[in-house]
Amino acid sequence: MKLLKSIFITAALFALAIFASAQQGAKPPQSPATPQPVPKGKIAIISTDQLQAEIQEFRVRLEAINRRFEPEVKELEGEANKIRALETTIETQKDILGAAKIAELSEQLERMKRAYQRSAEDLQAKGGRERDLAMQPLNEKLSKFAADYTTRKGIIILFDIQNSFESNTLIWYDPRIDVTKDFIAEYNKAYPVATPQPKPQGK
Repeated sequence: MKLLKSIFITAALFALAIFASAQQGAKPPQSPATPQPVPKGKIAIISTDQLQAEIQEFRVRLEAINRRFEPEVKELEGEANKIRALETTIETQKDILGAAKIAELSEQLERMKRAYQRSAEDLQAKGGRERDLAMQPLNEKLSKFAADYTTRKGIIILFDIQNSFESNTLIWYDPRIDVTKDFIAEYNKAYPVATPQPKPQGK
């Protein structure tokens, strides 16, 4: 039975949505009336997995969401522990309890598993809605920053490493074109997050 400790931190899907959101609703560029020269520029790659781990605004917002849902996650983990305990009882006591009792416990176990699955799906959906609502302003800000960043750096094509490998559109790359660290450093510099100061200890 898989626990849901990191139920709301869906790194790949969430991070990829940042750059995808910039393209949603956009019309494809029209072909110019006359042939234009091919633009000169750089090709770069970026790791979207690292963005939410190292961009301060990501981390702060995700941690806040996880704290908000922590009681419900712990409650669900408690149900998972009960399921594991009953599974252990059935497995270790089957020769002692008898067939009738084991059948009764097995039915109870299946009911508990179904209830757990429904609760997990409900919590997943609830957390997803909360995450999307909290992250939408950041998605828009990050998309605009990415557009400005690529313009300043002369980048005309920016690949996401994970998505490119999974879709087999990228086979190999020179690590020198990886701009992930530079992108994160510039974003954190442009949008610093204040670090909470520790409360003074009472004398």
